[in-house]
Amino acid sequence: MRLFSNVRVYERVGGLYDATLGFWSREVRRQAADTLDLREDERLLIVGVGTGMELEHLPAWVRGAGVDLSAGMLERANRRRTALGMRDLDLRVMDARALDFPDGGFEAVYLPLVLTVVEDGARVLAEAARVTAPGGRLVIADRFWPEGRPRPAAVRAVSRALGHVAMRFDIRLSEILAGAPSLEVEDHRRVVPRAFFHLVTLRKPDPSKPDPSKPG
Repeated sequence: MRLFSNVRVYERVGGLYDATLGFWSREVRRQAADTLDLREDERLLIVGVGTGMELEHLPAWVRGAGVDLSAGMLERANRRRTALGMRDLDLRVMDARALDFPDGGFEAVYLPLVLTVVEDGARVLAEAARVTAPGGRLVIADRFWPEGRPRPAAVRAVSRALGHVAMRFDIRLSEILAGAPSLEVEDHRRVVPRAFFHLVTLRKPDPSKPDPSKPG
């Protein structure tokens, strides 16, 4: 499966990953952290924490967990966590398609550049939605193919090949959202440089609260 071939690559190129993608993704990671707008009484889950490049943009008091399938990447993330004094953030090796957390355990879930890397991004989003508390939010930073643009066979072939060592670039956001159709899109914007990355904010409905758009 593509997810596991990626893991073997990432085990070897963690430093190179930081040096290259880190530069291009720094701004979207910064904006994603601002969008999370964490409170001290909330728990955060970072799905696909990788080498922990997002940690420097989060408050040191952050509580919760970060998971990744690559133990090698997590070693780098752990060094970052220690340097930043994040004592209440637990880092674990875990498959994002089958999260070992209870339903609704996190008020905020962050998915940085992971949904177009894994084999089944829709399934990963479904798992992320499951562990999000009712009324909680999910923030996605990733790269998606434009909804109305055709995907020629050659483009899809190149994207599939690239997916074995990095991320696919022909995945539409709508295909990812199909994994958790109950989530509400609160915001979707493009981020510099050159509007390459997408920043998406989702909300998990809370059945205990009335819908203000519907008459009582």
